[in-house]
Amino acid sequence: MLRFSLCSLVCAFTLWPAPIATSPPQEAKLGPGRKYSTVERVQLDRLRAVHEARLRYSGARREVALRSGYEDYRAILHAHAEDAAHTGGTRPELLAAAKQTGVRIVMLTDHVRPQRDFINDSWRGLRDGVLFIPGAEAEGFLAYPQRSIKGESFTSREGYIALIKRDGGNIFLSHVEERFDWPTEELDGIEIYNNHTDIKDEGPFLSWLRGALTDPGRLAQLQSALSDYPQEFFGASQDYLAPIIAKWDRDLASHSVTGVAANDCHHNQGFIVTVAGPNAIEISEMVDGGEPRRVTAEQAPRVAEMVRGRNTGDIVARLDIDPYDRSMRYVTTHILAHELTEVAVRQALRSGHAYVAHDWLCDPTGFVFAGSVGSGQSSRAVMGDEIALRPGLGLRVEAPVAGTVKLFRNGVVIKETHDARLEWPVTEPGVYRVEIWLELDGEMRPWIYANAIRVRRT
Repeated sequence: MLRFSLCSLVCAFTLWPAPIATSPPQEAKLGPGRKYSTVERVQLDRLRAVHEARLRYSGARREVALRSGYEDYRAILHAHAEDAAHTGGTRPELLAAAKQTGVRIVMLTDHVRPQRDFINDSWRGLRDGVLFIPGAEAEGFLAYPQRSIKGESFTSREGYIALIKRDGGNIFLSHVEERFDWPTEELDGIEIYNNHTDIKDEGPFLSWLRGALTDPGRLAQLQSALSDYPQEFFGASQDYLAPIIAKWDRDLASHSVTGVAANDCHHNQGFIVTVAGPNAIEISEMVDGGEPRRVTAEQAPRVAEMVRGRNTGDIVARLDIDPYDRSMRYVTTHILAHELTEVAVRQALRSGHAYVAHDWLCDPTGFVFAGSVGSGQSSRAVMGDEIALRPGLGLRVEAPVAGTVKLFRNGVVIKETHDARLEWPVTEPGVYRVEIWLELDGEMRPWIYANAIRVRRT
């Protein structure tokens, strides 16, 4: 599946003859926690306010006293490099970005090509302290078989799942927004957040961005945003994907299914604006752009200002929106494991020993959601585990900073508080999970999604 491209709206030839809007387009209904549209969020004053809030959270971080008993490894699932014409990044770039951002695990998801073996022709194992696990984005899944499946056939969705899981492979439902009715009983998990999914409904913002490429004032603002607040700009479209979370809760009611984040990084969202004559510019994509799109002053009047004093061939702007390091800082899956090995990582994901976090808001490392009887380690469970209902059973949550902690039972919030900690006496069986939200610039943004602890009757 090709990744949704900003240029599919920004650079489409048929769009350019249309008049360029002089005011931001009307946004769709705002999602949970939102106060501002994405167009409003990318204004410099809003980006500055979010940046300052992030700095305050970073300064307030404290080491978590509660211990899970595992190491907390930052991981990227759903990553593309050297796998298609529309992918702009390389595996060495992925490695460099992982080291820069503290990512210890990269689970690749190549676009399948008949001539290439996505297992044997990829990276596998430790490289400079980063563990690579090869896989593919195929048939609606993130697929991580233990060994090559090149040349092997299947005749159904169930057959493909069995092929991937053979010998202990892992498989996750991908792009859930397209597959709400797909069953997950035989899967290891689902993407509860996908960056690509989140931007699919951003038509008004993409229209604004399209206009910025032909408007010198807005273009200058865009350049300043990417230069001064690159992470805040990248995170401006962040939403709570409520329909996907609702599917997760429905499926959790009957079986375990691990929630993971889909980074879906390609490093392919970049544009170059070049002078194409006395009253024209060309807009090209940095990756797989085909022929540049020519825009004249007749189509967009402010193009005349953009080319004034410049020569044909001069570059007006070069915009790199999604380098790997920026994407890796945005959202990750934190995996709880005893060691940095492929065996341990696969088992942790199968067991649900993981949580999803928007790391760009604040570093969540050390977050714990656990259950135990009494204050000791008796009958200890961490996220992903099942534990029997017994007298004295309690759930405990602790994060590095205070936020709005939401405790869910069977998909319904049963406790909400603003704190870095929560203790809850368990009196009923059910599926318990936790979210933590942070306030930035007057908006509430989801920060942490913990996998569930299942409390069963004795």
